Amino acid sequence: MKPKITICIPSHNNENVIADAIKSCLIQEYPLKEILVCDDASNDSTVLVARTFPEVRLIINNVNIGIGENLVKLMEEAQGKYVVYLCADDIFTHPKVLTDIVNQFDKGNQDIGVIGRFGYYFYHGYKGAIGVLRDKNILTQSCCPSGMAFRRDDNIFATNKIFIEMPYIVEQYLRRWRWTMFEYDTVAFRYHPGGNTGTKKSYYQGSCWQNWVDLTGNNNWKDYPSFIMLKNRAPHKLWEEICLAVKINKNCLKDASFWFYSLISIIVPSWILKKLSNFYRLRILRGRFKVIERGNNV
Repeated sequence: MKPKITICIPSHNNENVIADAIKSCLIQEYPLKEILVCDDASNDSTVLVARTFPEVRLIINNVNIGIGENLVKLMEEAQGKYVVYLCADDIFTHPKVLTDIVNQFDKGNQDIGVIGRFGYYFYHGYKGAIGVLRDKNILTQSCCPSGMAFRRDDNIFATNKIFIEMPYIVEQYLRRWRWTMFEYDTVAFRYHPGGNTGTKKSYYQGSCWQNWVDLTGNNNWKDYPSFIMLKNRAPHKLWEEICLAVKINKNCLKDASFWFYSLISIIVPSWILKKLSNFYRLRILRGRFKVIERGNNV
């Protein structure tokens, strides 16, 4: 008998996009699947939209428990032997994604507990990729939860520290399991300002930089473009994060990209930087990235 797989959808105020996510689950060809939505105390119509799909099992948190806690709650509530995450604003790109995941777990090495994937970013309402996720480091690529697949485990702990909610889960798996990766775009990550968690000012409590270093011990992390993100979303934290980057790794002072992103984020006013960022995505980046299709060798 084929094993069941649960699609775990964490949601919070996703009324305009969650239907697309659920529809991309429904077209998955794998027959024994569960679609599980855990809504984290939305104050919009997300729950009402989810209820229009009879195939969805819906759990509602009466109070907001945070992203990391919600990810773990979904795994605990899942009825499948395997779980795959899909954020409520993202979509699967191919109807055989679940089939590939189950086949990898069942027919591949039995000591594999985590499956990563490639993906691409698109801007809500526009066609064409504005970026791609091609990172082959399982920890760094898991910062985007969608498409990450696991053998279900009830002994996983959660963190709500920003940026590492999913990497924290992956790190626990890596203590006991091996990992592998699909090198085709299994998911498309939707970018919609004001809708993504990462575009909300309330998300920026604590330090992305420090959390990453504490989790991985990697002092050479070079996510300097995050300075622009901070300027646009949480400008009060920008200088603190720049100083922290220097404190953790003074070699960044020798890196031209550090100075470029630092100076741009400090000098350019937020209202201009936001317009420049959107112009760059929609007029320069959009459509310039090659989407990797699912091949016959998967």
